[in-house]
Amino acid sequence: MYLLHFDRIRQTSGDTHELGCREMHTGTQANPHERTTLHARGPLIDEVVSDMATVYASLQELKVPTWLRLDLTMAQFRALVVVNHRRGITVGELGCQLSIGQSAASVLVDHLVRRGLVERTEDPADRRRALLGCTSVGEALLAELRHLSRKNLKEWLDLLSDEELEGVARGLRVLSQAACAPLPDTGLITEEETA
Repeated sequence: MYLLHFDRIRQTSGDTHELGCREMHTGTQANPHERTTLHARGPLIDEVVSDMATVYASLQELKVPTWLRLDLTMAQFRALVVVNHRRGITVGELGCQLSIGQSAASVLVDHLVRRGLVERTEDPADRRRALLGCTSVGEALLAELRHLSRKNLKEWLDLLSDEELEGVARGLRVLSQAACAPLPDTGLITEEETA
């Protein structure tokens, strides 16, 4: 069974993207004819990426009333998302994730702690360091935003015909599999390896 696997898109410069293609489960590279076909499909790929961006932007726009109710700056919200995603992160690591200095990250954390969204716990390996985690209030707030997105998506999908819904489901299933597949070893150093 030959399934084409599209490697993750890498931003190289401006709007230029590299897109690789190989056959899954065979360990062989796609032949030159398949690669030519891939490049001929560039406009369709661009259209899919644009449509996905439209859906994402529409979901974000629907969240605005909830975000305004949160009374958080965008920087504070981003910090909350990172802490939720990487429980046990330190203030310094949070600063690196957000591309800000440790003192700026510390100010963000102080605000989130005062709001009851983030908590500090002592690092058992080094009592001088504090580890960060979301409180149940912070987790509930993020869960509410996720629920809102899912609710809106379900409403939009319900507007589709059976045939359209099956087409979307098929396409997203394949895209989801490609997104979850491991990247090939390119010899490049990843962010995790430099940390």
